[in-house]
Amino acid sequence: MHRMTPLYLDPEDDLDAVIESKSGDHRLSLDASKLRVLGRYKMLQQNFTPLLIGGLKAVRWTASEKKALLHCYEVEVVAMRELKKLIRQSQSKNIRSICPYCGLGVPRQFDHYLPKSEFPEYAVHCHNLVPCCGSCNGIKGEVWLVNGNRTIINFYIDSLPAHPILQPDISWNTYNGELLPSISFDLVCPDGFDRVEFDLIARHFGRLNLLERYKEEAGSLFDDFRDTALAREARTVKILRKFLNKYIERRERKVGALSWKLALYKKLLEYKPFLRECLV
Repeated sequence: MHRMTPLYLDPEDDLDAVIESKSGDHRLSLDASKLRVLGRYKMLQQNFTPLLIGGLKAVRWTASEKKALLHCYEVEVVAMRELKKLIRQSQSKNIRSICPYCGLGVPRQFDHYLPKSEFPEYAVHCHNLVPCCGSCNGIKGEVWLVNGNRTIINFYIDSLPAHPILQPDISWNTYNGELLPSISFDLVCPDGFDRVEFDLIARHFGRLNLLERYKEEAGSLFDDFRDTALAREARTVKILRKFLNKYIERRERKVGALSWKLALYKKLLEYKPFLRECLV
């Protein structure tokens, strides 16, 4: 999980570029509804804060207006491809290949934080487009509110803790003379972090089933980390732990403290028998 950098361009310019590429009935509808769309853009700008965005209400569009607005995104043109490219390039190179929603997949798709079926006017608004993986995009779907509470973190505006929020739990077993872990994860609120903000994080994890998804991926991550340790060919636990700590510190500087992978790496370092098994 990591904060995203909003694209600081005028969304009206992006809208104009997309509309210019349209023709026929779609173009006529878009030209006729443009002023109303820009009014809604202003509304989004005014409500683009953690406290206000959940209260943003949908408005009614005619069937032809909605179809034209959705056409702007669904039938991709050069202007839309360029906008997506700029959004991706605005992010740090260290996190561009990591889905902010889960930290598992590659963000090859874009989620409409405010669902485009409900808010078609924001279908091509840069602040409503979040690079994400296909799994998260599919699981989130059109759901962003439940009982008036947001279920998904907005990584452009929401606060994130500065300290880890995952506590791995590892039980060790020996199979054919080899130590193998059974790994699960718990979500914990760091000291001093706002409880209301953490409740949103908990809903995000629940909606996207992240703890179970991390558990499913933990085995292969353990294998990768063990291979990294073995490749060091260290002769003492002290030397190996120092090497692995530096590896973790370098990764943390790049991807941040909330990485589920780093939480697991740190937990593995606490178990001396595992480190001894990785010595030459």
